[in-house]
Order: sequence, then C-alpha cells, then structure tokens
Amino acid sequence: MTKQFFGIIAFCTLLSSYVFSQQKTAGVIYYDQVIDLKSMAGGQQQGAGGNGGEVRVMTFGGLNGSAMPEKITNKFEIAFNPTGAKFQKSVAEDITAPGGGEGTGGGMRMMMRFGGSDRELYFNASDKVIESFELNSEEVLLESVLGSGSKEAELSTETKKISGFDCKKAVVSGRNGSQTIIWYTTDLALKASPMANFWIAGVVLGIETDRMKFYATSIEFTKIKDSEVATPKKGKTITQEDYQKAMEEMRAKFRNGGGERQIRIQQ
Repeated sequence: MTKQFFGIIAFCTLLSSYVFSQQKTAGVIYYDQVIDLKSMAGGQQQGAGGNGGEVRVMTFGGLNGSAMPEKITNKFEIAFNPTGAKFQKSVAEDITAPGGGEGTGGGMRMMMRFGGSDRELYFNASDKVIESFELNSEEVLLESVLGSGSKEAELSTETKKISGFDCKKAVVSGRNGSQTIIWYTTDLALKASPMANFWIAGVVLGIETDRMKFYATSIEFTKIKDSEVATPKKGKTITQEDYQKAMEEMRAKFRNGGGERQIRIQQ
C-alpha cells in the first residue's frame, strides 16, 4: 500500500512537470546583462527597469599600472505563470578586469554612482508595468507602460534563436540618434521585458546597445505560485510626475556635490 501511494505521488509529480513543460505557461527566464565599462567611462547607461536604475561611471583609473576593468555582469530573472510575471536581480555584480580575473584587477580603483536601488518589475496580461523600488529611503510603486520607449521602432524580418526560442528583431531609435536592438518571441505565454521601456510584443529575450548586452541564457519551466508574481501591496503609489520631480532633485544634489550614493572598489 505504501509503495503504491508513493508511486502515485511520483507519477503525479512527473505528470505535473510534463504539463508545465509542454504548455510552457510557468517557469523562470534567466538573463545575463553585460555592461561595457570602458565605453561607459564618463557617460551614462540606463540599467534594468522601466524608468531608471541609472548607472554613472564617475572615474576609472589603474593603480600601479593595472588595467582598467572591461565589463560588469549582472544576473536577472523573470518568474512567470498565467497570472503574471516578476522581474528581479538574482546575483550581485561581477567585475572582470583584463589579466586580473574576476574582481578588482589587482590594485584597480573604481568608483560608480547609482541613481536608484535595484528594482522589481511586475507584469500582467495588459501592457501595464508596476515597478517596486526604494526612493529617498521609502518603498514606492510606480506604474508605467510596456514599450513606452519603443514608439520609434523598425521591425525586421531577421530572426535569432535565443534559449531555444525563435525571436524577431526590432531596432529602436532614440532621440539622440542611438539605437537599441530588441529580440522578442511570441512563443511564450507572457508579456515582459527586462527593460520595460524596450518592448514590442511577447517577451523580450535580448537587448543590445553599443554599451550593453542583455540576453536570456536559459529558461526553466516549473510551477510558480501566484504569490511569487503578485504585485506588492506595501509601498506608496507615485505618479510619473512625482518620480521625475524626485529624480531632478536627486540630480541637483549630485551636481552640488551632495547626496551621492557611491560604490568604491579598491585594493
């Protein structure tokens, strides 16, 4: 009787995994974001998220003749099921310097400024996105729209296979003449993008600029609880106007030499 019981449990578990695998309606998409630090030196690059996550590289310099770090790699993930999806960072930054392996590169000094904490993005069946993050030491919820920065997009017939899925290409032109390449698939049952501004349809599995590459590395189909992707109830709801005002105040503090949030990596 006991063997039959455990046999039934094992069968049900395998059946459940098979169903999720076949339907592809729940699981986790894993991403690597690789930022070219050399090209960012003295400039800015938008990080993951819909409205911010700005990273500004303030100074780069080698100590004792050491080489400047070449890149920084972030790992993210999107968990999803039929009720919604959640995007979040999964692993902290990993800095690579030429000849020095992972880390600070033997005497390398680097200073970076982050205009906002790591964010969580929540998606549902609509094009609405809810961003959860900390602003001025307060948890806030900001509503935005998927693809708000992709209005000037040129669709292409070019395709690419990413993590086993056929993806279509779109090129988004920015106001300053910059271009962002998006690779998206409609073969997954969700609407999402690791950078909510850049989206055309389905789920974005690849984003590429001259300074950054953001690609899905693998997809694991497994059961995801509704509570894992539910929009948080804790946090003050703010408007886009509130957010822009807060960011302008933050930039003014930076320009005046105050209120800096810095990360120093030094040996």
